[in-house]
Amino acid sequence: MHNIDDRVKQNIFTLTVSGLLIVCVWFIFSQWAGVAGFFGKVLNALTPFAFGLAITFVAMPLRNIVEDKWLAKLKWKQSTKRRVSVFVAMVIFILIIASFFMVLIPQLSDSISMLIANMEGYMATLQGFIAGLSENSQWAALADAVYENFRTTIMSFITGTAGVVSRVVTYSVSLVRGVFNFLIGMIIAVYLLSDSERFISQAAAVCYSLLPKHSADRVIEVANLSGQMLNRFIFGKLLDSLIIGIFCYIMTELLTIPYAPLISFIVGITNMIPVFGPFIGAVPAIFILLIIQPSKALEFAIFIIILQQIDGNIIGPYILGDSMGLPPIWIMFAIIVGGAVGGVLGMFLGVPIFSVIYVLFTRFIKRQLAEKNIKINP
Repeated sequence: MHNIDDRVKQNIFTLTVSGLLIVCVWFIFSQWAGVAGFFGKVLNALTPFAFGLAITFVAMPLRNIVEDKWLAKLKWKQSTKRRVSVFVAMVIFILIIASFFMVLIPQLSDSISMLIANMEGYMATLQGFIAGLSENSQWAALADAVYENFRTTIMSFITGTAGVVSRVVTYSVSLVRGVFNFLIGMIIAVYLLSDSERFISQAAAVCYSLLPKHSADRVIEVANLSGQMLNRFIFGKLLDSLIIGIFCYIMTELLTIPYAPLISFIVGITNMIPVFGPFIGAVPAIFILLIIQPSKALEFAIFIIILQQIDGNIIGPYILGDSMGLPPIWIMFAIIVGGAVGGVLGMFLGVPIFSVIYVLFTRFIKRQLAEKNIKINP
């Protein structure tokens, strides 16, 4: 009788939980707009914390260098060293960001303003180029139709008055909100950098209190590995992209390619995406050059192919080395799948995420082979 009662209790519990899950799923789907709006507000509220974590992640190595190397021989209290190291790290971070934008923004602003001001003449040049290529009257008519549609779209976007005020207001509000969230994020980063050991210890305590020890050990292992992989990848690609952007600017100036700062900025930013980054950045750059000076578009396309080979075979491997632990085929797999799932951000994060999965799976395979006494190097 006691066993029957236990089974009945278990069935009641299972049915109750199942019913609650069904009700929750039904509520979410029936009130999707409200639920999505609620989670959207929650995510917006957490944006400063996302900025804070990102800044902490970037500034942590700077803090460690200052604390462990620059201040190591000083006979100060540890708390004093920590405050000074956090202050110096944040000052360096702010100076790098400010210097970057002080040099870049005027160049980009001038390039974009000149591009917009001369757009009508560039469109005429493009029309002449298309007319020269189109000897067949049927193809010429098609090319003219495509060109006219393209021209109307571009010029209406640049010079049209409809919706300009609302767009300006929307972008201004978004910019102000983004700057405010970034400033709040910097304050959060200062707190995280000042007492990182406590926060890490608290997270570990929560993990071990909620999970069995072996499961918690695995979670901590994955977290440490993820941090190492992401750190190597981000800092390596930042340095790599900076070098590629500067090199691209020098070469585009030497080749007298128009709007060198704007094009080099696009190439440098998109170079953060492994393998396909330079080609992705080349598409809008070639598009701009086709409008302005079609002959330069071919020169730039050839240069990008050479640049990608130099980056992929020399600069990238020298900076990143084998730190990600992924063979080239799996890097391409991670980029393609990441892009399909999360767009550009997915392409960027796909490599470090898949690197963690690859390392963990390789360790698992090695353990299984060792237990079976099979000597194969996976």
